[in-house]
Amino acid sequence: MRLAEFAELCGAELIQGNPDQPVRQVSTDTRALERGDCFIALQGPHFDGHEFLDDAAQRGASAAVVSHHPTRAANSPSVLALLQVQNTLTALHKLATNYRRLMPPTTRVIGITGSSGKTTTKEMIAAVLGQRFNVIKTEGNKNNHIGLPLNLLKLNPEYDFGVFELGTSHPGEIAQLTGFCKPEVGVITNIGLAHAEFLGGEAGVAKEKGALLEGLPANGEGLAVLNADDKWFAELRARTRAAVVSVGIENFADIRASEIKINGDVKFRLNIAKKREDVYIRLRTLGRHQIYNALQAAAVGYMQGMDLDEIREGLETMEFPGMRMQEVTRAGIRFVNDCYNANVVSMTAALRMIRETPGKGRKIAVLGDMLELGEHSRPAHLEIGALAAQSQLALLVTVGPNARWIADGAVSRGMESHRVLPVSDAQQAADLLRWLLRDGDFVLLKGSRGMQLEKVLAAFELK
Repeated sequence: MRLAEFAELCGAELIQGNPDQPVRQVSTDTRALERGDCFIALQGPHFDGHEFLDDAAQRGASAAVVSHHPTRAANSPSVLALLQVQNTLTALHKLATNYRRLMPPTTRVIGITGSSGKTTTKEMIAAVLGQRFNVIKTEGNKNNHIGLPLNLLKLNPEYDFGVFELGTSHPGEIAQLTGFCKPEVGVITNIGLAHAEFLGGEAGVAKEKGALLEGLPANGEGLAVLNADDKWFAELRARTRAAVVSVGIENFADIRASEIKINGDVKFRLNIAKKREDVYIRLRTLGRHQIYNALQAAAVGYMQGMDLDEIREGLETMEFPGMRMQEVTRAGIRFVNDCYNANVVSMTAALRMIRETPGKGRKIAVLGDMLELGEHSRPAHLEIGALAAQSQLALLVTVGPNARWIADGAVSRGMESHRVLPVSDAQQAADLLRWLLRDGDFVLLKGSRGMQLEKVLAAFELK
């Protein structure tokens, strides 16, 4: 768009440059800039984008959004068009919000949140819809107050759907993100103890995640896709004026899975309850919990008029994101890299996966700290330890200070203490496992992002 229009959308004053100059794309990272882009100079506690204006100019940026006119001698002020605002982050938010309003009704947005499974569900929804429609999706997991606006700015009228992940760690963030993207469809994967240090337990998590539902349109224009097997289902359903489609395995739901078979991958029958339609689906991944993600993707596709064969094709051919139930074999040892993050919901799912997945060798779990649980940390880790004791593990390795409570919970529920091995960090875990593991073992790696348990896998790359 023209620079003058761009300035209006973000509430900026064009203090230098040609108002008819075009803006191609937007970036907050000079390393990602291309010729003709606009650089937004964000400021934070440990960085100031204004210090990189020269870099932006050298990389071909044609404009920059700034909160003050550069004063030091530099080439950038004479090269870049400058748009001045009071706060560059607020300008990014205004830009994304106003840009979203420019999209025609034919370009619809799907917002996805939940305590776990957001990224995989996002990928599944995009894969299903992509069988028929033109789709853009969140890159990676850029789902916060910076990443979501940047993804929204990649929408254009050529797309039928934007599939965006909404993340949160503090109260009010989901409502803010929902305000940016104005979704017609909202998907909540599940509710559990995640970021409970800031959200205040499961009730607080449900309250925060449910803000997505309150932002959906009513009068038949909005759609909420909810997990009927989640204990917060009824409360979440009551918070929206949109139409609700439920999915589930255990409880009655509009779209259900049955005849589940776990054998190196996941097979199930997907059934549309009211229509008595069904299709058999095979997911190229591990874990029963992936069925819920697939059901929600199927629900979104079905409600957009897709047939079951299209839905099956999308689910069976999708590429799963890295470090999420990613199976890797090293030196004859079968690893499941599920290191991207961890909370009670995803830990529980991972332990169920290792218990249900058949294998000839020993089953071993390497479980790291679940972070940001605050006062809930000790009971949550003890709960996971109790589950580990019931998961048919030959060995349990716990990594980190909080994970010692996992070890305590396992021993208290009957797991022999010599099979429970607490260590301090990922490097110690790697050193220990290099001595203990043998050909044919099946090893789960699961912990919060800060624990970096993928280092354990890296230690076996050279073996």
